[in-house]
Amino acid sequence: MALEGCLDDLGIRDILQILSLSKKSGTLTLKSAEGEGVVSFLDGQVIRASSSLFSETLGQLLRKNNMVTEGQVDEALDWQKRLDLHQPLGQILIDKFQIASVEIEKIVAAQIEKIIFSFFSWDEGHFSFQLEEIKTFGSALLNPLDFMLEKGLSSQRLIVKGLKVAELGGEDKLDDELIEHELKELKEQQSHFGLDLLRGMLAELEHPELGGGIILLILRYASEIMDRAIVFDVRGNHLVGVGQFGLYDLNASADEIIRKMRLQVDAGSLFSQVLKEKVAVRAALGNSAAEEQLTNFLNGVPEKAFLGPLVSDGKVVALLYGDNFTSNRPIPAANAFEVFLAQAGVAMERALQEAG
Repeated sequence: MALEGCLDDLGIRDILQILSLSKKSGTLTLKSAEGEGVVSFLDGQVIRASSSLFSETLGQLLRKNNMVTEGQVDEALDWQKRLDLHQPLGQILIDKFQIASVEIEKIVAAQIEKIIFSFFSWDEGHFSFQLEEIKTFGSALLNPLDFMLEKGLSSQRLIVKGLKVAELGGEDKLDDELIEHELKELKEQQSHFGLDLLRGMLAELEHPELGGGIILLILRYASEIMDRAIVFDVRGNHLVGVGQFGLYDLNASADEIIRKMRLQVDAGSLFSQVLKEKVAVRAALGNSAAEEQLTNFLNGVPEKAFLGPLVSDGKVVALLYGDNFTSNRPIPAANAFEVFLAQAGVAMERALQEAG
């Protein structure tokens, strides 16, 4: 699975979610006006991270935390240079000076978290993920800063903790109990069924032609969690119907009627918000002309509907409306579906590039 695109289309949190759920191993490269970064994944877990904004070495961090002396670090670095097979600085300190491995792991994990959280504010730039076998500790190609973990950090937990750090303005107000509570809530929202479904659909998205195309895959996925949905093609300031499911009570062919539908996007409408902000919205339809037209067509809408964008090449190229009006149940695993839409946009952009 090659994953490449713009950070303003697919943010680092969505990328972490995708790689975590698909349990991929490889290297993510980030480039933005703020700087450059590299993150290594092993089975969806973050095991290494570096950034041009963080120049501190492991030795400097260990000295700052009074875990080693400057002399010990110099001796370990000198020993490292003379090795035929590279060893991380941390492992050498453990072997030569009996520094507690668990304490070094804590320092490395904290630095990786700090680097990852800094990427959360990068909303412009480029990213590229390449599937590859991650080099382990015996490799001479390791990051020279040696910020690498054998077991790795949960990408899901990094997402939750990073959001709480941003919300609370720092880590001093955080504790493990709060993070675990938030993580449990996230997993409950996604549900086991939703995660399995997302993994399967992400796998199919690698070969969308086998599923009949990206739009059909989106409708297939939506049909698992919604009672009915419509996909609109975005053409300038208009939405043009291209497909649907669940609209069985129409007098004529639902597909035929949908393909003839044209909605003009009004400023201030939910449609306008989705197109402008490029994010999904879960809310009641308003009273703009386009929303009222859709409401009349649907013969009733739920208290809340789902409107999600398909973003490709920095633009919303399609929009999905969905609801559970007939069953009146909440849309399960909607967050996972948003992740799929983001990845679908990247897949569409890649397909267009290959066709060109």
